[in-house]
Amino acid sequence: MPNYYLEMKISDGLNQAAIPKTTFNYISGFSVLSLAKGREFVLKSDENETGLNIFGGSCDITIGGRVYKNLGKRESVFGGLPTGVYIPKGESFTVMSKGVEIGICSAKCEKSTDFAVIEPSEVKVMQVGKENWSREVRMIIGSNSPSVNLLLGETMNPPGNWSGTPPHKHEKSNLPVESLHEELYYFKTDNPDSFGVERLYSPEKKVNEFIHLKNNTVTLMPWGYHQIVAAPGYFLYYMFFLSGEGKELKGLVDPAHSWLIK
Repeated sequence: MPNYYLEMKISDGLNQAAIPKTTFNYISGFSVLSLAKGREFVLKSDENETGLNIFGGSCDITIGGRVYKNLGKRESVFGGLPTGVYIPKGESFTVMSKGVEIGICSAKCEKSTDFAVIEPSEVKVMQVGKENWSREVRMIIGSNSPSVNLLLGETMNPPGNWSGTPPHKHEKSNLPVESLHEELYYFKTDNPDSFGVERLYSPEKKVNEFIHLKNNTVTLMPWGYHQIVAAPGYFLYYMFFLSGEGKELKGLVDPAHSWLIK
């Protein structure tokens, strides 16, 4: 299996992405928890900080003896803004499903902070880019959250549009020019026939790959320039999850394409 993408098959229960252990230094794992109504599931953050993204449906979450009820306000990722949860390291939490699908993003962490629920009204929504690389970005766990290194959000690509453009990378600690953040994408499509394409490349590593993006595709970016395009006529959704050194994210644009932002 290539070390830059994988396909997930989602069934009832905890579905863990089979990420090769040597891929990341900061990102620990990604899973999708899919639970029918009435099912309960207990999870532990262990030595990781954890970001939850409720893709669709709703649930109650219990942590530290407190119950947070009716989290989740949309039927699917194409039906509104997300609800997120941040869980610090060393915590166990219980999900009581009312019919729910949740993305679970885990990253190594040495510090314990505070638990947080991010309601849809608290998600930062931005229209970014221009022309045929304009898109909607939704920041769920950002720089003002209690997370230590973890960042979590969503991008909605309109039909035929690009994102991550101009292509950029964030693989070296060289602020304010570039930050060190590994990244993982999880894709969903609004139609069984819809698709997208991601380009991942690194002249240093002699890699230049084009990845066919389908429903439940996961792409892995420990390094490299990357950008995405949605097929004409179809919306393309993806969750982005980053971890690295702090929460100041700075992408370095490929000099060959920097003229696009001048």
